[in-house]
Amino acid sequence: MSKFNFNDYQKVIERAQNGGSNAVKVGFFKLKDDGDEALVRINCSKLEDLDFATVHTVQADGKWMRVSCLNPLGSYGDTCPLCNAQANGNATISKAGKKVYVQMLCSYKDKTTGQFSAAVPVIWERPASFSKDIANKLRDFGDLRNVVLKITRNGKAGDMKTTYDLGYVPVYDKPELVTPDFGAFTNFNIAKHSYWEKTADELAVFLQTGSFPEVAKASTSTATTTAAPAPAPAVTPAAAPVADTTPVAPAKETPVTPVTPVTPVTPAEAPASQEAAPAPAGERPARNFSGFSF
Repeated sequence: MSKFNFNDYQKVIERAQNGGSNAVKVGFFKLKDDGDEALVRINCSKLEDLDFATVHTVQADGKWMRVSCLNPLGSYGDTCPLCNAQANGNATISKAGKKVYVQMLCSYKDKTTGQFSAAVPVIWERPASFSKDIANKLRDFGDLRNVVLKITRNGKAGDMKTTYDLGYVPVYDKPELVTPDFGAFTNFNIAKHSYWEKTADELAVFLQTGSFPEVAKASTSTATTTAAPAPAPAVTPAAAPVADTTPVAPAKETPVTPVTPVTPVTPAEAPASQEAAPAPAGERPARNFSGFSF
């Protein structure tokens, strides 16, 4: 058995948790219950570093998901089919909401042990107005990548009035738990992580079918790959050779005056071959190839 150290082991575990990829996956920030805490570093040195979007929450194929609104900021026109459908009473579509997406390195606190976990990259979706809190922290502390903050949840699970405290953690209070390694956010695309961007035509298909074109296409592709292939055509074997059955004519003899007349012998027919032709090969059994799905 080859030797390894703890760091090697940790890399293997992290890779397994990321589905075998060397890339670190970015999760979603979540404090589940009242009093839950986390230490964070926010990947923001100026307000322009924050990602904003106006999104709808829609139900497609039995799942709730975020979809970008097509109306320009501050406009309530007819550009967005989802806005029109929601205004007309479609209960599977929420009213468009303005969101800010905060990139963070997060270390969660275990309530039982009081220990903090290793830091992981997460996205925190908040109402766009939360950017004012970020602006205040930037004014007070400067580049937030260099500051450890503590987030505390105020409100039980499911409480729609839940609030969050975002407080400063002194340097001496274990800042090493949240190392400032923001490599997971290099070339990060929030639209591919937190919500979908769809065209008006794709949204029209969704409103008619309840599915987005990509989902329908994937379902069709899956159905195609799971169907059993057509059975192979039967192979007709070549006929077995048959022996020549044409009677052999007797050879003509020069007449000779015999002492005793000779009765001509009629040669027997050559027997037909007794080898039976092989039975036609049966159809090959169809093989069922199982498909796979995304």
